[in-house]
Amino acid sequence: MISCAEPSVLHAPRPAAPSTLAEAVHRFGRDTVAFQSLAPGMRAWRDGAGGWVAFADTGRAWIAVGSPLCAPEHTGRTARAFVQAARGVGRRAGFCAVEDFPRDAFFERLLLGRQPVWDPLQWDRVLAGRRSLREQIRRARAKGVRARVVNAEELGGELGAAIAALSARWCAGRRGGALGFLLSVDLFYRPSERLYVVAERGARLCAVLAAVPVPGRGGWFFEDILRADDAPNGTVELVVDAAMKGLGAAACGRVTMGLVPLAGPLPQGLRLLRRIGHNVYDFEGLRAFRARFAPEAWEPVWFVRPRDTSEIVALWDVASALTGGHPLRFAFRAWAEGRRGRPRRAPGGAPAG
Repeated sequence: MISCAEPSVLHAPRPAAPSTLAEAVHRFGRDTVAFQSLAPGMRAWRDGAGGWVAFADTGRAWIAVGSPLCAPEHTGRTARAFVQAARGVGRRAGFCAVEDFPRDAFFERLLLGRQPVWDPLQWDRVLAGRRSLREQIRRARAKGVRARVVNAEELGGELGAAIAALSARWCAGRRGGALGFLLSVDLFYRPSERLYVVAERGARLCAVLAAVPVPGRGGWFFEDILRADDAPNGTVELVVDAAMKGLGAAACGRVTMGLVPLAGPLPQGLRLLRRIGHNVYDFEGLRAFRARFAPEAWEPVWFVRPRDTSEIVALWDVASALTGGHPLRFAFRAWAEGRRGRPRRAPGGAPAG
C-alpha cells in the first residue's frame, strides 16, 4: 500500500528533541536526499540541542547529506556548529544537495545542477500531452511486460534475489566502477519505508524502481530505476507510469527523480567542467532521460560551503565523497573504459548510452 505523509508534521509541536538520526530525518527531512542519511556507511553528528547531520568523511572533509536536520530556524546555527566540529578534527565541511538554506553571511552557495519535479495528481495530463511517452508504455505492454507495486515482504524471496542480481549486473556495467555517498546503489536498506515497483515479463524481472520518502514535503524520491539490458522498449516508462499513478491515487503531490548534475544555465567554470567531463559522466543523457517524462519544474540544488572555502576545493570535496576519495583514479578508469567502448550508465536511471 502506498501512503504519503502530511508535510505539516514538520511544524507540529514536539516536546523533546530527536534522540536518533532516524527520528530527525522523519521530523525535519525536507531535502530530497534526507532519507539517504540513513543509508549504510553514513556517519552522524549531533549538536546536543536537537540538531543532527549525516555525513561522509573523505579524509579531508566532512560532506553532509543535505541540510542539517533540525528546526528550520536553527539551520544556520547547527550548520556553523558542524563546520566548527569538522575543523576541530582537521576537516573542511560542506552541505551537499541542499534545496532550502537560509541566508547566512558565513556560507556561500554553489549550484550543483537541477532536479525535475512532478505532481502525481497531474500525471494523466502529462500522459495526454506526450504521445511518445504513451507509445513507449504501449510497446512494453504489447511485449507482455506488466508493472506492479511490490510489498516489502516479497523481497525476502525469489523476487528480492532477482532484484539484487539485476542491481549487481547494472552496477558492474557502470563505467568507472561503483560510486558512493549519494550515488551508491543500495535498494534494500529500510525496505518497509520504501516504495518498490517492478516490471515483469512472465516470471522474468525486467526493471525495478525504488523510491524513498521525503518526509518534510510529503513526497517521494525515485532514487533508483534499474533496467535489464534485454528489457523491451518502454519498460522504464511503464514502471514510472505505475509509480506515478499509485502515488497519485494516494494523494501524493510531489515526486522527483533527484539531481541532474551541471544541468541548466551555469557559470563559465561549471560549463567547462560539464564539457570536459562528458566522457566520464553522461550529464546530457541523464537530463534527457528525465526530461522525457515532462517535469513540471526544474528546481536548483546547491552545495553550501563556508565562504573561505574556494569553489574548486568544494567541487573536489564533493567528487571525493562520491568516488571514495579518489576522483582522478575514477575519472581515468572511466575514460579508459570509454576508450574500450564500454557504455555509460547514468546513476539512478536506465542505461544512458
